[in-house]
Amino acid sequence: MKDTIVAARYARALFIVTEKRRETSTALEDLKSVREVLDPGTRAAGFFSSPEVRLQEKRRALRQALEGKALPVVAVFVDLLLRKKRLAELGTIAHEFEDLVERAQGVQRAHLVSAVSLTPPELDRLVPELERVTKCRIKLTTEVDAAVLGGALVRIGDRVIDRTVRTLLESISKQLYEASV
Repeated sequence: MKDTIVAARYARALFIVTEKRRETSTALEDLKSVREVLDPGTRAAGFFSSPEVRLQEKRRALRQALEGKALPVVAVFVDLLLRKKRLAELGTIAHEFEDLVERAQGVQRAHLVSAVSLTPPELDRLVPELERVTKCRIKLTTEVDAAVLGGALVRIGDRVIDRTVRTLLESISKQLYEASV
């Protein structure tokens, strides 16, 4: 598991600044765009991580690339990450920032694990039910895992709703084992 403490601090600082300026949503989109360009393995990421290129040249290139294309606060923030040698953590920072924005908008992330892919109509029934239970808007991601056997497991923050066949079978097995004959 990645250490996200530093990334969360940077994301929180950007969130506070953008909230005061009422630019949070735009800053999120700009930060996502910058993250895509600077993803590891891209030419831009190679340029900015190269020890052969001087910091001033990197800063100049970054300034030119972001000028007029991203909010000034995002450009300054990415420049700060570059100067502090934290640009490699931009993906984690952007993820943490997105989490803060969603929380402020009343959106919670939920992750569904099932044995087979759920159909769009099934997801259309599930999401409103999760929203009713949590009293929040839900942003759902899905995953298929054959080990689940059947049913589904949903994680919403630190809450887990486990209605998998595997868990039900384990529960029955435990009850049978504990039952006296």
